[in-house]
Amino acid sequence: MTVAATLSAPFFSIMFGGNVYDAFGAAIATLFGFAFSLYVEKFVRIPFVTAFAGAFVFGLIAQFWARYTGFPSTADLIIAGAVMPFVPGIALTNAVRDIMTNHINSGMSKMFESLLITLALGAGTSVALVLMT
Repeated sequence: MTVAATLSAPFFSIMFGGNVYDAFGAAIATLFGFAFSLYVEKFVRIPFVTAFAGAFVFGLIAQFWARYTGFPSTADLIIAGAVMPFVPGIALTNAVRDIMTNHINSGMSKMFESLLITLALGAGTSVALVLMT
């Protein structure tokens, strides 16, 4: 799972307008962020906490990469590439499908859980950015 996330993140970074250095930074940030979120998941079985922890780590690594490596990189594009493997896109799609087929309770619970995970990703990234300023 970590390998797939690490391989997909650079292409998301390039797709959003980044260069090769942004892509490499996104791969490194995703590798450590995803591995840390899996490590946290062993102890805390709450998906919001693991998403927050992973986002915090890849936010810090993206800032370090953009500031201290000397490569012409942008932290925003590194974060944009690194966050995409964490986004619960399939869960959101299934939630909309459940709502459309009149399974309102399960659809709303899946949608709310997906939105909370997305909020945790944003909060973890924001905390990392605030700490680095």
